[in-house]
Amino acid sequence: MPLMKKPLSPFLSAPEGSTDTRAKRLSDVSSGEQDALSFGGDERLKQRLAQNMGIEEESWFSPLSFTLSSDGADTLRVRLPHPLFYRWFCLTGRTLLEKAARELLGSDLRIVYEHAPEAMADSESPAPPKYPSSTKDNFENARFSDFIVSGRNREPLRLLKNALGGSPCTMILLGASGTGKSHLLRAAGSELLQHGDSVLFFPCRELIALFHRSPVLAHDTLLNAKAILIDDIQLLERHPHIQQELAQLLDELEGNAFFLAAYQTDEFDGGGQKLHPALYDRLCAHLSLGLAEPDLDVRLRFAQEEMLRDGLPEHRGTALFVARRCLRLRHIRGVLEQVRRRYEQERMLPIQNELSSMIARAGAPQPPDVGHILSVVASRYGCSSTQLRENTREKELILPRQVAMYLCREILGESYPSLGLIFGGKDHSTIMYAVKKIEKMKVTNKDAHIQLTELTKQCRNCASRGEAAP
Repeated sequence: MPLMKKPLSPFLSAPEGSTDTRAKRLSDVSSGEQDALSFGGDERLKQRLAQNMGIEEESWFSPLSFTLSSDGADTLRVRLPHPLFYRWFCLTGRTLLEKAARELLGSDLRIVYEHAPEAMADSESPAPPKYPSSTKDNFENARFSDFIVSGRNREPLRLLKNALGGSPCTMILLGASGTGKSHLLRAAGSELLQHGDSVLFFPCRELIALFHRSPVLAHDTLLNAKAILIDDIQLLERHPHIQQELAQLLDELEGNAFFLAAYQTDEFDGGGQKLHPALYDRLCAHLSLGLAEPDLDVRLRFAQEEMLRDGLPEHRGTALFVARRCLRLRHIRGVLEQVRRRYEQERMLPIQNELSSMIARAGAPQPPDVGHILSVVASRYGCSSTQLRENTREKELILPRQVAMYLCREILGESYPSLGLIFGGKDHSTIMYAVKKIEKMKVTNKDAHIQLTELTKQCRNCASRGEAAP
């Protein structure tokens, strides 16, 4: 780390002690290291301090830099990244650091803390952005009743509603893009406003901007709110200091305010891995709600409601075609917007070839079909797609066939009768039994859960790459 030439404004200085010489203070340091320390060898000094503290460059220690000088009195200058970090540092590592420094360099060592001055707000600078805190208009389009509930999301929605009706708590909504996290977050804000609470809603980029403008103002603003809602909190990945401040804030808010965050991840089971452990541990120590991706039934209902809202003729075939080929609700909305414009001009709905072109223009990734799924499962278990389809009773094919049935149901939303026709004309009750069995296995068996998650990824990836189904 570069040496600091000129000190900035110190937070505090330890009182000067005796006039012991540098040689005496460094009596426990080998002669080979004394020169390095004497001339301000930052890295060497940092290593020795870390050894004395028994740490290996922990996250809180890494941003610090040190300069050791002797200008009448031996002084250790500790450079911190910013005032926010210093406030956190005083509560965590300061006592440990000072003890180690004085054991290494002498009990009368003078310690000075320095930081880059916080940017002052210019009188002509634009006012900080205002955040929703007092009006229902900010949440008027977000209601729980507008959330299309599937069987997989019914329980998380119930838990969220129940939590909002109780004592203040911390919650994190985990799920892939398009699972409704932002909608539920705003719906929660609307619900809390009805209770008379002051609600702050932050898209994460606006929260980052507020912290960059004034960390102290950001902390005080959040601390005084009764409910804090943060969308896309995963964007804090590159801002560890803000994460640490939020972790500290959660400790201060405990039991006094609602704290809700939405985290976007492709697999909610592994969500938050990119967050600082201090923040993620505090979030997941509370209520974690995993939202499943919308299945075919949800996507179809959404498409039908959008068509009705846009004044389009009720046409289940169009809605079903779009829902089957668009896995994300935002893509469905984009396609149907094109359909609406076409209908306004020509008073007719597009045919399937035209819909396919619209879907491509909307940027929707190609979803898997039955052929893709059977190919992935067959490759995993060392059999053929044809064998999975056949109505046979070979013992070694029972599990792979059940897995294929489950994935077709989970990914494509195929009905049980339809799956029966796909898999050799089996009765729908047989398909239902197989799907329930695999669902139970996924919950109770960790290895099975990992394998099924990986197979689901492979099925979707092979389709998005444009691989032809066998």
